[in-house]
Amino acid sequence: MERLAGRHIFLSASFPSGERGEGFRPFDAAAIAEAVTAIVRAVLASGGKLVFGGHPTITPLVLMIGRELGVRQAVDVFQSEWFKDKITVETLSLYGSEIGTIHWTRRCASRDHSLVEMRRRMFDFVELDGAVFIGGMEGILDEYEYAGHVLAGVPRIPIAGPGGAAALLPSEGADCPAILRQWIGSRRYPFVASLIVDALAAPDA
Repeated sequence: MERLAGRHIFLSASFPSGERGEGFRPFDAAAIAEAVTAIVRAVLASGGKLVFGGHPTITPLVLMIGRELGVRQAVDVFQSEWFKDKITVETLSLYGSEIGTIHWTRRCASRDHSLVEMRRRMFDFVELDGAVFIGGMEGILDEYEYAGHVLAGVPRIPIAGPGGAAALLPSEGADCPAILRQWIGSRRYPFVASLIVDALAAPDA
């Protein structure tokens, strides 16, 4: 049943790593992967579409599930030219694929400015109906704040169970559906994903 048909969901997710990642402990990399997999599967299986910034550890998960479900034009990956030499084979496989599209954004004078440009393009690309945040580091916090400025009234849903930056985000805000607030710290990720689909598919979502 395509409960999210025609709805675009923004996904902000990554794995904390290196010295920067130490500042976002505790986190569970396996749980981040499980949560991302559950959310992506639930959204795509419900006829929804995903918009996200390409990340070398997240994009392969999304594309694997997209292929498994046989979706068509359901994934829009934004990638900054700043990171062109770090693009994974999985991301490049979107060229000529029916799963979705890769959108390149211009390289600016610095890494930070390039990321700002990419996020501006992502959030301007299409009307978004929800945003989900999992794991991550500073970029998750930046995207949560940016979404709050440009997506007035659109649900922002942090998944706290796996830890990382997403666990630091508030769950009590008016833009997080009330039905989800008691569950965002749960490790029952497929169940949480089903609740998110229910909330985003509601007529007043």
